[in-house]
Amino acid sequence: MVKSMVKNGTSFLFQTQKTIISAASILSFAYAISAGLSFVRTRVLATYFGDSFELGVFFVADRIPSFIYSLLVVGTLSAVFMPIFASIMKKDQDCAWKLSSTVINISLLTFSVFGVLAFIFARQVMLGLSAGHLSKEGLLLGASLMRIMMLAQFVLIFSSFISVILQSFRYFIIPALAPILYNIGMILGVVFLTPFLGIYGAAYGVVIGSFFHLLVQLPLLRKIKFKHSFSINLKEEGVSELMGLIPHRLLATVFYQVSAIIDTSLAILISAPSVVIFKFAEQLQSFPVNLFGVSIASAALPTLSLESDDKDFSKFKDTFLTSLHQMLFLVIPISIILLVLRVPLVRLVYGASKFSWEATILTSYSVAFFSFSIFSQAATYLITRAFYAIKDTRTPLKVMFFSVPFDILLSVFFIKYLNFGVWSIALSYSISSIFDFLILLHLLGKKVGWFDSNTLIEPFVKISYAAFFMGISLYAPMKILEKFIFDTTRTVPLIFLTIIATSFGIVSYLFFTRMFAVKEVDLLYSLVSRFKVRPSIEALKGASSMPEGTTTELS
Repeated sequence: MVKSMVKNGTSFLFQTQKTIISAASILSFAYAISAGLSFVRTRVLATYFGDSFELGVFFVADRIPSFIYSLLVVGTLSAVFMPIFASIMKKDQDCAWKLSSTVINISLLTFSVFGVLAFIFARQVMLGLSAGHLSKEGLLLGASLMRIMMLAQFVLIFSSFISVILQSFRYFIIPALAPILYNIGMILGVVFLTPFLGIYGAAYGVVIGSFFHLLVQLPLLRKIKFKHSFSINLKEEGVSELMGLIPHRLLATVFYQVSAIIDTSLAILISAPSVVIFKFAEQLQSFPVNLFGVSIASAALPTLSLESDDKDFSKFKDTFLTSLHQMLFLVIPISIILLVLRVPLVRLVYGASKFSWEATILTSYSVAFFSFSIFSQAATYLITRAFYAIKDTRTPLKVMFFSVPFDILLSVFFIKYLNFGVWSIALSYSISSIFDFLILLHLLGKKVGWFDSNTLIEPFVKISYAAFFMGISLYAPMKILEKFIFDTTRTVPLIFLTIIATSFGIVSYLFFTRMFAVKEVDLLYSLVSRFKVRPSIEALKGASSMPEGTTTELS
């Protein structure tokens, strides 16, 4: 019996996913688990360190390793390496393995150069990131933490390439498990090492997590007959094409990461604990963005690419608008839940004994201001992928040239001249995100022959009305339960209050979407029916068989 269970489990883990819907569902489900574990990790950090100086320094020190990793992985894998590798693999496996070896070796070599520089000048880097506001002890602590976490990023680069290669062979389950194991490793590091090593335990937890991320994927490499050589051949097939496509994507990644680094630096201008508050709020608001924004945008990309060849873009526009409205149908109500239940949610996720009440309130303020732009953040993922589908990587980059500096200048104005708190960084981010969304949507419409205004706007207005009334239905029972029934100073009653209030909100949202004839509500019933019947792509505008050599994106 045990042998049979092991065999069936292995068969499940090693099976391929033939449709975009199945692949996207696995990615979404795995992300939900990974995000849940990420919240657990953050809660554990809050339990040990609260909104302390040490934890603030830890988050600042993590920015540079994450920045270099994002340049080398996000800038090459998500939009460039996957389709080229898959295309060559169809024709010649040996050439594909040589291409992957060259790209992996170049990435690791580049990271090693940057890593050595960051290792040597870690103290100076921390001084720059903190804008001179860290003490000598803080600089030394940050430099040490940064050096430890550099090792983790080196392992993650290689492991991330393996994830993409496995997905090119349509294996999604094991690569989806890798981030889950990564978070488990970090949690173990914090729980078991922090009592002995302090904040260094969290840094070593990142290293442990990176090895977990790699090890879980190694057994599947034999199945795909993975080959790697320690050689670099710039004349290899696909390398020149890769190098030609990378610059725009790379610059966009640089802009995004520089903006994130500057946000951290602005937060530390207020105080080191402000970095913790901003980081926690950012993590909470990013959950719906990644769960629905990234998954739907990633699943829609192959279909949009196939339909971009039509001269009138009619199918392309239909698929795009359907995906956009389905995404908004899912993310807008969650943003309302975050806005109304911000304090209970922050308390449940981060409310450890060492996380002060003042920090809880400031975090909830930041979450509230972030919630205004959750819809635009999610939609921007889809719009950007739509530009990639029509082979335009320039336009999103051009818009970032304006939106990112606008975000930074607005944050500086709020903090330096108006003396606003850390929540103002979330406010400026939301304003610039909405601005980014509107400009990109306008430019995309110009590219594809404009969208019908009624078809574009009417569903959004209906969903917004339903979400507004949902917010009222959510707020009223929360206040009644809080005042007359539950003692919210205790965790268990707080959990019950949150569950009951959220249930009221969800039921009312479904009621009002029916009342306003929001057709996207049918998506919910389609998702439920999928447990019984596997539909075709035409049922949900994007659920077709995955073409050879195509796969969903990770970011």
